Amino acid sequence: MTNRHERRKAATTSRKKLPQLNAATLDQHFEDALRRVRAEFERTGEMHAGFECVTDGESFQIPAYWPDRGAKAQACAALRDSFRRRKVNRYVFASEGWVGKTPGFRPTDDPDRGECVQVIAVERNGLRRYAFAEITRNGATASLGPWKVSGDVPGSWLLELLEDGYSDRPRKEEPPPVPRLSARDVQTLMYEDPAQGTEFRDSFEICDQLGDLLADQVQNADSDALAKFMALESILRSIVQDMGSPKGIGAFARFLRDHPDIFPMFATVRESVPSIERVRHWKAKLQRFICEKRELGHPPSAMFGAFMNLYLCVGSRAVGAVDLADRIENWDPEHQAKLRQVGLRSSFELDDEEGHVFIALSAGYYPNGVMGRRNAVGDLFVSRVGALSYGDFATAVDNIKQSGIELIVGSEAKELLCKMEQVKGVAPRPDKIQEIWEVENWGDDEWIEQTRAEVVFAKAMNIRYEPDRRNLKGVVAGYRVRRAPNGLVLLPSDSDEDVFVAVSVEKTKRWACVLGWLRASEGKLPQFYQKNCWIVPPEALHDIEELPGKERLQVMPPNQEPDLDDLPNDGD
Repeated sequence: MTNRHERRKAATTSRKKLPQLNAATLDQHFEDALRRVRAEFERTGEMHAGFECVTDGESFQIPAYWPDRGAKAQACAALRDSFRRRKVNRYVFASEGWVGKTPGFRPTDDPDRGECVQVIAVERNGLRRYAFAEITRNGATASLGPWKVSGDVPGSWLLELLEDGYSDRPRKEEPPPVPRLSARDVQTLMYEDPAQGTEFRDSFEICDQLGDLLADQVQNADSDALAKFMALESILRSIVQDMGSPKGIGAFARFLRDHPDIFPMFATVRESVPSIERVRHWKAKLQRFICEKRELGHPPSAMFGAFMNLYLCVGSRAVGAVDLADRIENWDPEHQAKLRQVGLRSSFELDDEEGHVFIALSAGYYPNGVMGRRNAVGDLFVSRVGALSYGDFATAVDNIKQSGIELIVGSEAKELLCKMEQVKGVAPRPDKIQEIWEVENWGDDEWIEQTRAEVVFAKAMNIRYEPDRRNLKGVVAGYRVRRAPNGLVLLPSDSDEDVFVAVSVEKTKRWACVLGWLRASEGKLPQFYQKNCWIVPPEALHDIEELPGKERLQVMPPNQEPDLDDLPNDGD
């Protein structure tokens, strides 16, 4: 058991201090990282993945952890947004990985694969560096071979986090990142406004006491992380109600998203479903705690600051900062007011144990669905829009029915989805069907790239294909092939059932790569939405080896040239 001062010390010493990197060049930072990575591996026998980021005014480190492929896609979008808002100029990424040994196999599929440590450096002006060193294991001993610095930087979303995304689109207006208050800022505030300074001091003390209460009640704090989080959230929302639903709650969601160096993006504790009894247990303790503080005369604003600070810390460990930010926006009083404007009510208006869960699905919006609760008299209260993992609409319907969760379909579900889109600021799907070349305003260069993409896919599948100017939709053997210079772009007019294949074409280097495939319904997710289309990052695509229906291509005539060099280019 530790007191709050020991916990603060542990938190301080566990965060690696970065050297002064602002004045270093990319190559100096890269070489320094290689030395430090080797030293860490030789000391511990392992390498914890992470980013070292540099802006004009600061350097910071972000631990890299994503539990599955979906989380990788979330991390890509979250990191790109954070780097843009915090004006990151350079980052270095280091991690362990696989090394392929057998030609024709991907490293992850190669039975003879080896291990390596890789280091990537990226600067905003386009400079990139890449090195890897193979790992040799002898029992419990691990050693790192010499660095192999390669000019052939492998393609990956990890290299594209300083890109601004789809360059032909107008930049979305967004508020600046919420700044952190330094110790000097707090001291200045206390000097200039003693009353507010006293409130700050009270809030810090209450937060420390609250942390002691939550940490000292059980031997294994992580075992109850989700129960503590749910209890904290319930009490915090009651404080917000008592304060008259103050504005600005959404700023805490932005703070979570902009500071992945402080809050882990994904849960760091074992996933579990807490019992109702454990949640009640912690709510009772917190309610007694808050009553004691109110009796001592602490104002609601000081209580709010204390509970919110701990809520961010516990919540980012329990559910991850990415999901926690979405959750805060959903219970934000301003969001609830927007719901009421379109005739909806928030499930956060209900008591924690009131009502039963429903999911509303509409075929035209799948895989997105509205989650919420229905109360005892039959009224619907919405929670959020989420993406379901089932392969298609019919499968989702069957599985939800078997689970016992109430399923809403038809016009009622469609109305709920339309209203939720309005609240989230997502434009309604246009009545006028627009094609990709209209949205992106393709010229000769883009059409040449599109033709090359179709030929590259045909060669990769070893099927015969003759480019046809009338093939405006890029259909090759039944698949929708699409050039993807900055991710796969999907439009509302794209059929949800069509399989799209993304191909990156580098015209100047005569190089192209099949990035992967995706059914349109899988790519039309909220995290990929930008104005009136979806931009799907390469990391969110399925591997081309898993392309559905691939076996039928074997009976088609085999591929014959033309080669890429036979296709038209700028000089033709």
